[in-house]
Amino acid sequence: MKPENIAIDEAKCVGCLRCGLVCSHFYTDTYNPLKAWIAVEPTLGYEYRIGFTEDCTSCGLCAENCAFGALKLT
Repeated sequence: MKPENIAIDEAKCVGCLRCGLVCSHFYTDTYNPLKAWIAVEPTLGYEYRIGFTEDCTSCGLCAENCAFGALKLT
């Protein structure tokens, strides 16, 4: 699932997991990217794939906290 209000530019993702930390803290009261509703997975080289779970509410916290421009609100 991809939220309609979030643009993804995977080429800009550095895998910092800041988006997952913010999401997991807000929704599960933990700082654990594995519990976040966004998933950042490494691929070949230094590239990352960004995906969202079905629980994602499209709140945009991940995009608001992306320091590298990989996620932006549209």
